[in-house]
Amino acid sequence: MREEINPEMVTLARESRGKTQAELARDLNVQQGTISKVEAGLVNPTDDLLEKLSRILRYPRSFFFQTDRIYGFGSSVFYHRKRQSLPQGVLRKLHADMNLRRFHIERLLRSASIDTTFTFRAYDLQEFGGRAEEVAQLVRAEWKLPRGPVRNVTEAIESAGGVVVRCDFGTRKIDAISEWIVKYPPIFFVNSNSSITGDRLRFNLAHELGHIVLHQSGGGPEMEDEANRFASEFLMPGSEIRPSLHRLSLQKLASLKLYWKVSMQALVKRAYDLGTITESQQRYLFIQLSRAGYRMREPQELDIPIEAPSLLKLLVDTHSTELGYSAVEISALLNLKQDEFCDLYTDRTLRIVR
Repeated sequence: MREEINPEMVTLARESRGKTQAELARDLNVQQGTISKVEAGLVNPTDDLLEKLSRILRYPRSFFFQTDRIYGFGSSVFYHRKRQSLPQGVLRKLHADMNLRRFHIERLLRSASIDTTFTFRAYDLQEFGGRAEEVAQLVRAEWKLPRGPVRNVTEAIESAGGVVVRCDFGTRKIDAISEWIVKYPPIFFVNSNSSITGDRLRFNLAHELGHIVLHQSGGGPEMEDEANRFASEFLMPGSEIRPSLHRLSLQKLASLKLYWKVSMQALVKRAYDLGTITESQQRYLFIQLSRAGYRMREPQELDIPIEAPSLLKLLVDTHSTELGYSAVEISALLNLKQDEFCDLYTDRTLRIVR
């Protein structure tokens, strides 16, 4: 008897390629109803159809027999830093990609462990009276971060066992996605779109870190505000930055940006939240930023370097250098075709060779 595929993997493969059922049916030259029945588990595809699915969706046949659990669109394990206008189809593709990266990390961790200095833990925000800032202070203390700015947010997250993945989302309308399923490390999926600056990347990561540690048991309508307040305190501890946030000017904001590695706009907002400037002063500074063109793009000479994650690459490198895996073998382990594996996980100029 021929083995049956996992129908959920057909849906996952299709959504990861940004296709609708109708589009996939046209590509395969079959009726949409056929695809619908396959994805519903009512029909097991013939060998010929499976071969076509493999070719059109660019995954090896083994991909469709995976049994990993998929966390679907709208699942509470996902948190997003996005604009409200983001199309649902784009979100579905990103969620599919997130599931696939989690599959890859789980497989890589079967033979290589993450040696962490610190750990992640979930907090009940109600125990802190809703004060997300206090949780941020605790995380900084538990991760033994020194006073002042966080030198490297990505490195801090990875030192605690979180996995940061940078990927071009194909849109500027979403900045980051994160998830934490208990038996897996927390995953931070951040947009590598060229419009994402270093300071914005750092705030996005701190925002998602807030979701991860604050909202494991769910969250209400204040989730985004709580994550923002966590991020602000994590990056700009109030007791340390407050004395610097008086008599602000564009020149002073520029200097503070280079030190704290956050945007000038974030500094203005922080000053207002900490009560060092009034609402009218905040409004005046934002007008000044707008007139200088800095609301859309702050001066390039003030750019904060983009932080590069290293943990996932280290897991791949461990398989190739210490465990003796070839690119073909790691591709098979991850249920990817070799060219996509190389695109995702290796330097195209220094490919792992057979």
